Amino acid sequence: MTIKQHLLTPNTWSRSQHRIKEVLGIVMHWTANPRANAEQNRNYFESRKNGKDGYGSAHYIIGQDGTIIQCIPIEEVAYHCGSRKVDPASGKIYTDYARAKFKHYAENYKTNSPNYCTIGIELCPTDNEGHFTDATINAAIDLCADLCKRFNLKTEDITTHHAIVGWKGCPRLWVRQPELLEAFRASVTDYMTRSNS
Repeated sequence: MTIKQHLLTPNTWSRSQHRIKEVLGIVMHWTANPRANAEQNRNYFESRKNGKDGYGSAHYIIGQDGTIIQCIPIEEVAYHCGSRKVDPASGKIYTDYARAKFKHYAENYKTNSPNYCTIGIELCPTDNEGHFTDATINAAIDLCADLCKRFNLKTEDITTHHAIVGWKGCPRLWVRQPELLEAFRASVTDYMTRSNS
């Protein structure tokens, strides 16, 4: 696995340099922009440093060709799953799942956030439905397996942006077809098993 490190410029809106407190999960996203590659999406996060588009970033972006770009060091916070909007199901900020999984990180959005305990990965889709190339998925499997080993995570700790906030269809196709997340987790498990043998 090759990771191209192209870190964002330190700034308030996309790379605050706040430290991650612990890693309890990996959050999968889609960029929702099928016309842009990994580098272009990284540059979009860079452009947020002026504050006009609010907070936003991720630790990694994986392109349609399988290119992995690291935008934020993994010991720093990326702004990828914070929320101030109400989850329609629970009527609260963050889902019941997020509060159970991330505890105090998801209890008071004014003082904390799951951003402080998760790694964010953006996947570049091929279309507006949210399909991904095999190269994108294979690179994501490799990266997630490495992160699971590094932080002693289970594949069940791989989740989606939607599962945390409840109101955002991200990644779109995996929200519409949850079995795709399950298949992805199974592929990560299989990859880890094979790499350990």
